[in-house]
Amino acid sequence: MTDLDWCRIMLPKVSRTFALGIQMLPAPLEAWLTVGYLLCRVVDTVEDTEDMPWATRRRLFTAFEDALTTGNTAAFEADSNVFPEHADGDLSRNLRRVLTPMASFPDPVQEAMRRWIGEMCSGMAVYARRHACEPGRTTLRDLPDLERYCYFVAGTVGHLLTDVFLVGVPEAQPHAHQMRKHALGFGLLLQMTNIVKDVTDDWPRGWCFIPQTILTDAGTNTDQLLDPEYKDASLHAVNKVNVHAQRFYADAVAYVLAIPQSAAALRRFCLFPMLLAGKTLNLARNNPAVIDAAAKVKVSRDIVMQTAAQVEALLTDDTAIGALSLVEPAGAQ
Repeated sequence: MTDLDWCRIMLPKVSRTFALGIQMLPAPLEAWLTVGYLLCRVVDTVEDTEDMPWATRRRLFTAFEDALTTGNTAAFEADSNVFPEHADGDLSRNLRRVLTPMASFPDPVQEAMRRWIGEMCSGMAVYARRHACEPGRTTLRDLPDLERYCYFVAGTVGHLLTDVFLVGVPEAQPHAHQMRKHALGFGLLLQMTNIVKDVTDDWPRGWCFIPQTILTDAGTNTDQLLDPEYKDASLHAVNKVNVHAQRFYADAVAYVLAIPQSAAALRRFCLFPMLLAGKTLNLARNNPAVIDAAAKVKVSRDIVMQTAAQVEALLTDDTAIGALSLVEPAGAQ
């Protein structure tokens, strides 16, 4: 089995959301983004693995960046025993098998991965250090801090996708300026949607991505976020982030429209998560489930299937895509 084949086997084990979209891409984009996604997932695992001392986490972030640049995974492997026995841990312990295929990719693709995934890694390290060194639950400070965090974990991905798309799909080159202009907003929309819907998952992990200034203005704080006594104030705060996330929907629409109609696979790859993000934000708006640990904000399977069909209807209809510039009214599915 080649290392690229191994990567293809690992992809659906560590991704429920993006694996199918990546697998549907034409060659060579499928191989490039399989490897790119898995590298991002390794960085996520370094950030998310619980009960890891900061000194170890810091060494792993540094060693990952070095391996990304040099291909030498020895320093990373030296600490890889800290990863848990699950798919993400197996992936991380085998970083070498992900980097080997990358070395065969065109130079511009390798350069894009080193630049953007490296920046993701260094940015995540900043927030991981804050989490390790500040007492209590780590809370983002204000909207600029929220956007900065989202830039590191998702805006970088928007830029990476754009650079890779432009190498793999030459007909997209005339649209490079527009794609790069809106790539950040596309990434921020998806990440802020995750923050809105995952409040109750992040809180017990010691994280609050709803900024402190928004919580204060709403009359609550991090410790009270899931307290039923403060549910109105907490829901108001989460709604503020929801509204802020919606501001990036037009960027995502513009990004899709910048992809030429002839590159249908790329449009499909971007349209599906964009539409689901809009529907998720609609579902979460004024929904007490976002602050109820016993509930979950998640679009139904039927809505997912309807969205997949909607994507196919929209692929070559720029007028209809352009009409999506605003998130649908509350309740519209």
